[in-house]
Amino acid sequence: MKERSILIWKIIKWMLSIIVFVIIGGLLLVNLTPVPFIYWLRSQPEASPAAPLNWAELQQVVEVHQDLPYPSAFKSNNMDIYLPKDRAGKLPTILWVHGGAFVSGDKSGTAHWCTMMASEGYAVVSMNYEVAPEARYPAPVLQMTEVYLHLKELADYPSLDLDRLIVGGDSAGAQIASQFIAIQTNADLAQRMGIEQAVPMDSLQAALLYCGPYNVKQLASVTGRFEKFFLNQLGWAYIGTRDWKDGAEAEEASTTNHVTGDFPPTFITDGNTGSFEHHGKELEARLQEASVPVTSLFYPLSYGEVQHEYQFQLNTKEAMECFEMTLTFLEEHLLER
Repeated sequence: MKERSILIWKIIKWMLSIIVFVIIGGLLLVNLTPVPFIYWLRSQPEASPAAPLNWAELQQVVEVHQDLPYPSAFKSNNMDIYLPKDRAGKLPTILWVHGGAFVSGDKSGTAHWCTMMASEGYAVVSMNYEVAPEARYPAPVLQMTEVYLHLKELADYPSLDLDRLIVGGDSAGAQIASQFIAIQTNADLAQRMGIEQAVPMDSLQAALLYCGPYNVKQLASVTGRFEKFFLNQLGWAYIGTRDWKDGAEAEEASTTNHVTGDFPPTFITDGNTGSFEHHGKELEARLQEASVPVTSLFYPLSYGEVQHEYQFQLNTKEAMECFEMTLTFLEEHLLER
């Protein structure tokens, strides 16, 4: 009996040693590279978007051309194009960038929303891009330029009116889209980054920014232990250096620092819980200071919780309010051609 107890105790000590070794090894590893954390993050279940109540009807009036390739120096270089079946002439075109914390996500996550926009008479181009850490900053911004230049040469879709271009995105995609717009409208930023100003400013007619972080340097100032670790790992993965917050890249990516009066009319919205509401409000203030027309939708805490990416829970009142405000905003600011 005594020998059996000794054996059990040895097994317990052996197992505890392994657990301690794994914990210490894991802590050492995440201080050497963000890759293990990113792989773990990708393995976690994501919140699923919810279809609108009339989803079956919408599918009947919209055609989707999926997984169309575009020339790129990077991977995940494909896009979906949504078009209303009943169309005549050229359509104002939305170029949309999905979210995913810069390290995950896919264009399919906004399929319901893109279909709804197409049903309202818009062409929607929803692009994929190579995520971090496989591709580092500013790869997604460069891929936006690649998509735009490809669309200009694409004769297969004559309905796309790139003279009435709307650029938008959600979450990390909103930051990427906002930086792309800033490059087009701020020659100093474009020169600093060595990126072509590809879109004529009179063609860039509106911006739609949902739940994005627009002051990247500020992300490092969060106080919660887990939030700080989480954002530091993401910043390290995307920008490529452990001290990412102190480099020129974080300043370049902070759209709040690069707004000019040429930034297009902008619709900004965010939830009030687990998101980047203060970033949206800061960008709104900078746009107003530059005399850029801006429409916003934010929810006070007294309203109740409105979560990050609420816009894609399209069976909810808040998502539909945002959708209707988006349509009204575009009707007010798009020029007829």
